[in-house]
Amino acid sequence: MYLPSFWQTAVLSVFSLLYFSACSDEKTQREQYEDATSGLTFSTYKTTSSTIVGPAVTLYNSQKEDSLPSIDPAYVHLLLGYGWTVSGKHAMAFAEADLTQEEGDTTAQYLARSLRSIAMYEQGWDSLAHEEAAHSKKLLRPDSQAAYEVATFYVIMALAQAYDKDFAQAKFYFAGFANETGIHWPYKLTDAIDDFQHNRLQEGLIKMKALSQDPDVPPVLQQALAEQLTVIEEKAGDVNSSLFWPRLISAVVLEQLKKSSNSEIGKVVQMAERLRGKIV
Repeated sequence: MYLPSFWQTAVLSVFSLLYFSACSDEKTQREQYEDATSGLTFSTYKTTSSTIVGPAVTLYNSQKEDSLPSIDPAYVHLLLGYGWTVSGKHAMAFAEADLTQEEGDTTAQYLARSLRSIAMYEQGWDSLAHEEAAHSKKLLRPDSQAAYEVATFYVIMALAQAYDKDFAQAKFYFAGFANETGIHWPYKLTDAIDDFQHNRLQEGLIKMKALSQDPDVPPVLQQALAEQLTVIEEKAGDVNSSLFWPRLISAVVLEQLKKSSNSEIGKVVQMAERLRGKIV
């Protein structure tokens, strides 16, 4: 009886060792994030962005019209990070979030954490993203009079809450975004999504139908709503994904900001887009 018992114990020990070894090899979300922010893509991009953005903003500020406020480099980094998140370039988005925290004021630093949480959600690191988003839950108001800074504040805060599935809070920030930019559909869309989340199905459907017929809604979004969203699944991903709506709103809002009727907002977003081409 001794020999079988010995081998049984040995086999169980080997399986236990293999099991715990496999578990230990599975990286935590924090470890995956640290890997993403210690690689060559991250470090090279961060250095390049830090080198290029500052002088470009200084040159712009020296040549701008007197009626326009000076641009804060931290907000250019935020807009660049927003653009990289929409494009699925998450290491670059993390780099811009870091640069914003290093260079920006208190409000910009706060927004950097919101931007980082959005990129984390996109990577599937939900618990880590929620932890980061928790720092953006307080009611923080922008302390700037510059329209581009206020618009950036509202859109990033709203999207961070949308990714965190807090559409009620996202709706609040999109209301501020609407006041600053005149772009009202993100608030209306988020309002309808909030209805669905709280089982107010009829109210949500009525609002969705109204949006699909609203001439102020971008055509790509109108078509998506009217045709059960299948037209733009390729752009925003699987419509059944929990990230579908935040991704869709992110992409379409960015396109609208580039064409903003507010010259201040439009110029800053377009500047950030031009810099993206120079950095990579």
